[in-house]
Amino acid sequence: MTTKLKIITPEGIYLNDILVDIVNVQTTDGDLGILANHIPLVATLRIGTLNYRQDNKVKYVHVHRGILKVSKGQVRIITERLYPVDSKGIKIK
Repeated sequence: MTTKLKIITPEGIYLNDILVDIVNVQTTDGDLGILANHIPLVATLRIGTLNYRQDNKVKYVHVHRGILKVSKGQVRIITERLYPVDSKGIKIK
């Protein structure tokens, strides 16, 4: 099963409802993995790296704080700024 992932910044939409298998985030209360049919949730994100798996490929994104909202069939993230990184957290140019 999949869920939709949407990531928004002040500059615009970074990801727009792409289908993913799992989203892993770092919240102020700890790390969290979100699968399809997760219970509704709102949390604050800390500065760190989130990752998501799409088509058996894991992609990484560094976020600078933010808000996470999980609702039926969708994970939404609003963050001040972000940039793609590799699995070691090094910025991809």
